[in-house]
Amino acid sequence: MSAEASTAVSSLKRLQAIALPAAFVGAILLGIGFQMDVDPGKKIFWSSYLYGFMVWFSLAIGSTTLIFLHHTIRAQWSLSILRVAEACAKTLPLLAVFFLPLVWAAWNGQVYPWANHDVYHHLHPNKQMWFSPTGWTIRSAIYFAYWIIGTNYLTKLSLKQDDNRDEAFAAKRTNFAAPGGVLHVVLLTFAMTDWVMSLDPMWLSSLYGAWHMATSLLFSIAVGSFILLSLRTKSPYSGVIQPQLTKDLGNLMLGFTMVYGYFTLSQFLIIWSGNLPEENIFFVQRFEGPMVYLGAALVVCQFVIPFLLLISGKTKRTPSILRFVAGWIAVVRIVDLFWQIVPFMVNFSGGIAVPVILGAVGAVLAVGGIWVYVFSGNARKVALIPSYDPRLIEAKQQWEASSHA
Repeated sequence: MSAEASTAVSSLKRLQAIALPAAFVGAILLGIGFQMDVDPGKKIFWSSYLYGFMVWFSLAIGSTTLIFLHHTIRAQWSLSILRVAEACAKTLPLLAVFFLPLVWAAWNGQVYPWANHDVYHHLHPNKQMWFSPTGWTIRSAIYFAYWIIGTNYLTKLSLKQDDNRDEAFAAKRTNFAAPGGVLHVVLLTFAMTDWVMSLDPMWLSSLYGAWHMATSLLFSIAVGSFILLSLRTKSPYSGVIQPQLTKDLGNLMLGFTMVYGYFTLSQFLIIWSGNLPEENIFFVQRFEGPMVYLGAALVVCQFVIPFLLLISGKTKRTPSILRFVAGWIAVVRIVDLFWQIVPFMVNFSGGIAVPVILGAVGAVLAVGGIWVYVFSGNARKVALIPSYDPRLIEAKQQWEASSHA
């Protein structure tokens, strides 16, 4: 590893040092929440665990989308956060291990209602063909296998090109990423149907998979931008930060914030205008108790505030402000996933119970602590800026030359 990268790597080392203690604290909180859960099926515990898993899976799968997108369009802006995205995607084998308890719970009917025979026999015949523990498990294995193999292949080609500067590797990545990205979108849609939407097998939404894909990609860009801008004074990031790059990253976050707003409003209007029981149950569950206020706050915090900040040129020219916005988007995304997932299994009409909070926070910390430890280790092993494509450095040099002229 080059001496140039040592300063940024030292920051990642410090992040890795606090990850396992955070996981330990999270495991304790999750355990307390489990003991306080009086439901015979432990619905609060399993909803919390699924939520904690989905937070970090969302970041990893958003990074997977970013990798496929980068190697398809060969954009300049994504070079700056490509290695961060690759380190995130390399956690998919770990997430596959964290998924195993959900497989056990699915087979025992503790998470997904369709695993219960009484519910299963009331489903449409087409849904009965799709939802079965065996089929669900096989499909889940296929999803993980494709994402792990696909991202590893693209990452290896990228790292090899760093060593030999052979442009043929870029063509190979594009030839795989373009059609592979289409298959990735299809599999992600199926996965969100299997893992989240089927928490209520009666509910229907044709936008839910696309919504998760867009918001996960925004999550990944925001986290990558936050890391980049947090380490902007340290090499190698100090050699690439310039106004055009921060403008590009800000515009991407603005664009996907607008996509989030469009998909969210579209889904709400379609369900509201149709007013069908199998569709409006999603919002009925989330208009109970404090969830209605949380939903309203998410509209403001996940769309209105980022939109108003990101349309400002000053925000995109000022790294410290853009860093704040990127962190804000990432944190609100974590809260939004709680609103998306937990009400499927927990009734909030009587308020938010203590075990729900303990379980949710504990699951995010427990899974996230180990995830961050592995992610930091992955990121420390490679040069944080791809050296095979010098466009970022050249753009910085051109900007400096023009500013001095």
